[in-house]
Amino acid sequence: MSPSQLGPVLVTGGNGFIAYHIIAKILEEDPNCIIHCLDVNIYRNRHGNVNVHYHQADLATPSDVEKVMQIARPVTIFHTASPEFSDQPESAYYRIIVDGTSHLLQSARKVGTVRAIVNTSTSGVINDNHSDLIDGTEEHPILRPPQQKRIYCLAKAESEEAIQAANRNGGTDNSGILTSAIRPCLVFGERDVGALGRMVAVARQGRSKFQMGNGQNPYDFMYVGNLADAHLLVAHALLDAWGKPPGDPSTRVDGECFNISNDEPWLFWDFQRAVAAQAGHPVRPEEIVVIPKWIGLTMGFISEWVVWIISLGTRTPNMTREGIRFSTLIRTLNITKAKRVLGYRPRIRVQEGIERSVQWFMERPVDSA
Repeated sequence: MSPSQLGPVLVTGGNGFIAYHIIAKILEEDPNCIIHCLDVNIYRNRHGNVNVHYHQADLATPSDVEKVMQIARPVTIFHTASPEFSDQPESAYYRIIVDGTSHLLQSARKVGTVRAIVNTSTSGVINDNHSDLIDGTEEHPILRPPQQKRIYCLAKAESEEAIQAANRNGGTDNSGILTSAIRPCLVFGERDVGALGRMVAVARQGRSKFQMGNGQNPYDFMYVGNLADAHLLVAHALLDAWGKPPGDPSTRVDGECFNISNDEPWLFWDFQRAVAAQAGHPVRPEEIVVIPKWIGLTMGFISEWVVWIISLGTRTPNMTREGIRFSTLIRTLNITKAKRVLGYRPRIRVQEGIERSVQWFMERPVDSA
C-alpha cells in the first residue's frame, strides 16, 4: 500500500532547523511534493528544490497567515514555529505561539483544504524544570502555575490544547481537520545553532571541562532526523484516518499526543563532552572540574543581575539559574505509545547523530556556528 499523499504542505516556522529536516524527509519521500514555508526570516535553512516556496510572514498577524494559507491551500500542516532558542524576548512567546496558533486554526478552517495538522509541542509541558522527570508518559498532566513557571512551556501548553481541541471540529466530525501533537525531548542536529551550537561554542572556547553537579543525571536527547521521521509517521496516520469514524482508542492517532525520543538516555554531561570530543576538544576524566549545583545557582543569580543592570533588561545572560537547573535534572521519556501506535523507531543512534551534527558545524566558520 502506497503512503498517503502529504501535499500540498504548509510548514510554519519553515526556516527553522527542525522544519528544514522535516522538509528534507518529505522531499526524500516525494521529490515532487509542493511545500510552502511560512517564517519571519526566510533567508536561512533554505532548500533548493523548486517545489519548496518561502513566504515571509508573521504568525502573529492574522492577515499574513490567511494570505499564505490561501496561496498554499495545504492538505497537511506541520506547525513547528517557536521562538525558543531565538533572539525573541519572552514577551513574544504568547504572541507567536498562542495567538499564532489561533490564527493558523482560523485560516485552516476557512481555506477548507486542510485535513491534517501535526503540532510540534514539547515535553516541557509536563515538567516544571525544577523536578526530575523519570520515564515520563503522555498520561502525565500538563502543568500550570504555580508548578510551571516557564513562559515558553505555558504558551506551548495552551497552543497544544487549542490544536487538540480542534480535532474533528471538537467532536466526531469525520470530515473535520485531524490533529495530533508530538512532544520531543531535547533535539539536536545539523543547523541547530541553538542548543548544539552553544555546546560547540563552549567546546571551541575550551570550557567543556566544567560540569555542574555530580553529572549522574540521565537525559533524553534525540537526533533531528528521527524527529522528522516521527512527524511524517503522524501525518500519514492522520491522512489515512481522515473521513473515517474515530478508530480504536488504543491505536488512534488523531486527538492524541506522542512522546518522541531516541529511546537512548545519556548522562547530560557525557553528551556535552561527546560533542566536544567530536569538535576536536576532548576532555580527559582527570580534567573535569565539578562545580556543585548550589554554587552554579549562585553564579547564575549573580550573572542574571549583572547583565540585567548593564543592559537594562534587554539582554539574556549566558549563565542563568534556569540553565543550571536544566543541566542537572533527570529528564527521560517513555515512548512506548509512539512505538506501539506509530511504529516509530529511531533510525540514527545518538553517537552517530553527534558525529553528523558536529561535522556540519566544523565545515563552517566559527562565527557562523
